[in-house]
Amino acid sequence: MAGKTAHVAKWKKKEIEELEGFLKKYPVVGVASIQNFPTKHFQEVRKALEGKAVIRVTKLKLFNIALDKVPELKVIKDYVNGPSAFIFTDMDPFKLFKALRENSSKTFAKPGQVAPEDIVVPAGDTGIPPGPALGDLRSAGIEARIDGSSIKVTKDSVVVKKGDVITPEAAAALSKLGLKPFEVKLSLEAAYQNGIVFTADVLGIKTEEIVASMQRAYQSAFNLTFNVKYFTKANVELFLSKAFNNAKALGVEAMILDRGIVEDIIARASGQAKVLSSYVKESKVESNPSEAKADEKADQAEASEEASEGSKDSNDAQ
Repeated sequence: MAGKTAHVAKWKKKEIEELEGFLKKYPVVGVASIQNFPTKHFQEVRKALEGKAVIRVTKLKLFNIALDKVPELKVIKDYVNGPSAFIFTDMDPFKLFKALRENSSKTFAKPGQVAPEDIVVPAGDTGIPPGPALGDLRSAGIEARIDGSSIKVTKDSVVVKKGDVITPEAAAALSKLGLKPFEVKLSLEAAYQNGIVFTADVLGIKTEEIVASMQRAYQSAFNLTFNVKYFTKANVELFLSKAFNNAKALGVEAMILDRGIVEDIIARASGQAKVLSSYVKESKVESNPSEAKADEKADQAEASEEASEGSKDSNDAQ
């Protein structure tokens, strides 16, 4: 008896030492629930994460002893409820959560399970030949009838409503139809990294939502610092640009001749001259139409004379 006791104690000691080594080696430690989790699928998940993570299932008491040897990780204890798998990895907690979610599969419903959502059997040909199966479908609340050589579901039928317990009749009918309404996945309850515990509700947030939230926060912070005139590396160029434009506008308005704005002043003066010239011509027409016409004829004559001189110069050149 004594030898047997020593042997068990030695095994426990080795298990604790290995767990302690994993806790110290890997920066991320996750806790996943394996309540009602199929062994076959568990092996599939372990194979999918091979080389990326170590997944261990051990006695909770031994895991807690190992945690006591690494004080900063004791906070994980609060997230261990019931049968659990412990994951040790270098992966980011969000990437780990995503990897576990992607390695999921569908499974048949079992009597006593709670429906996570409405379980609906769609209308259509089942491919099942006439026989006792028709009664099984009807007893589950599925509207069906014989149509030729097979059983046909005549309309979409809700077999189990969300939150209801699945009856043996419903489970049998869904199995006959080949419907797998339950998703099987290793549920990551929490993950520890750098002193922070990320829970499932946080890890489940999509990357796109996180990026969008960070962009909104950045824009809000940028607007605030700019409005209160608080200089930062991100907004200093905008402040300088605004100051330059304000100074330039002031210089043009005050007609201060400076190399940086002289062209703008000349352009502004030219525009004002054109407006003034147009205004003077309109005033002449209104006050003395004949004089305005005479000026117009003089302008036309001057233009004609310039054209003739240009033509003569061209002929002389030839």
